[in-house]
Amino acid sequence: MNVGVIGLGYVGLTWAVVAAANGINVEGVELNEWIKSCIRENRAHFYEPEIDNLIRRYNGKTLHVVEAFSENTDYEAFLITVGTPLKSTATGDKGEEPNFEYIKSAINSIKNVYNGSQLIILRSTVSVGTTRNIVLPFLAELCGKKESELLVAMCPERTIEGNAVSELTHLPQIISGNNQRSLEMAQNIFRKITPCVVEADSLEEAELIKLYCNTYRDMSFAIGNAFCMAAQEFGVDGAATIRHANYGYQRSNIAMPGFVAGPCLEKDAYLLINNMPECDSRAFILAGRKFNESLEDMVVRWVKGKIGEPGENKIVAISGMAFKGQPATSDLRGSSSVYIAKKLKAAGYKMHIHDFVALPDEMEALGVGDYYADLFEACREASLLLILNNHRKYETVLPDPSILYSKGGFEILDSWGICKELQYSENVKVSTLGNMFKEDAK
Repeated sequence: MNVGVIGLGYVGLTWAVVAAANGINVEGVELNEWIKSCIRENRAHFYEPEIDNLIRRYNGKTLHVVEAFSENTDYEAFLITVGTPLKSTATGDKGEEPNFEYIKSAINSIKNVYNGSQLIILRSTVSVGTTRNIVLPFLAELCGKKESELLVAMCPERTIEGNAVSELTHLPQIISGNNQRSLEMAQNIFRKITPCVVEADSLEEAELIKLYCNTYRDMSFAIGNAFCMAAQEFGVDGAATIRHANYGYQRSNIAMPGFVAGPCLEKDAYLLINNMPECDSRAFILAGRKFNESLEDMVVRWVKGKIGEPGENKIVAISGMAFKGQPATSDLRGSSSVYIAKKLKAAGYKMHIHDFVALPDEMEALGVGDYYADLFEACREASLLLILNNHRKYETVLPDPSILYSKGGFEILDSWGICKELQYSENVKVSTLGNMFKEDAK
């Protein structure tokens, strides 16, 4: 079985190596020269447990990176894994409308080998109706066949970064098709990877399943964040209240407060409501997403409240630039930490940035502040420290107290409650998302 993978990013490369490990001959096409050079060196361009071992084992055997798909190869399917980002606004801010140009470009890249008989698998997260109303017509135009004759499957990716290799072989895989033959072919491919396959009733249902999974998480976290901030309006610690409400009570599982972003959660609620008519459900989903985004502005407000307006000696240290710390990832895409850093820089503050996993070149390319590999050094000249993800190293590695003791009025925003067991001097004050505005209650 030969499968062509278009795009070897986080989703594409992970699927490719797992498929190659399970007997599928995979050929992957990627435009980014750095990504290709990394694979040639038997490693991924991102941090993901076990993926480098698989690349080393199958590279050049069942895993092949090619410049273009060969007209002499009989491909059973092509897998499209490119992202569906949101269009930026005219001011460069986060937008809310999906950009389908990446998917169209990916499809266009197979025009020399696609004849309408191969299965096209869309693995990307898209708004409802995209597969039927955008992908199918585009394919029909490409090969000159009727849409009803084509083979298209929507099989969304649902793995978590930091555990994707394992989840690909253990999670139920959602498949769908525009006809019975497409379903059968998708079954044949995904059964080689996982023992559990779930057939959605339509392309639209498969699109919704992925959007529901991510938007459910987004909304769940939004409730926890809203409850946390509501408690502080009464002068009560929001995180402690949620923790005590959940303790030993099976009917309460309120999410602890925290940032909700990353390459999926920052956009999937917008993809879900993209084609949805104005209704109460749409407004409810949008309100949750907007509240999670508002935490970024709350942090900027907190910084200004603690160290005042920007000045020559007002340096903010930010640690945890990747969008999450558990499971660990190097991914900076859609990270709330990056957005917070950009907003602080726009306000005039100077920043020192740090992360335990993110690649130095990618950190420096952000252009938001001076990169430090050592957290101690990032804090040495800073007035304040923001800990913005929950990497496990924070439990044992935190700024040297000798540095902090010498600072008068040094502030730490410990967004995940990691410092609670540590004893600092009276000069060092630690706040959390649960109490950051508690003292402001009237």
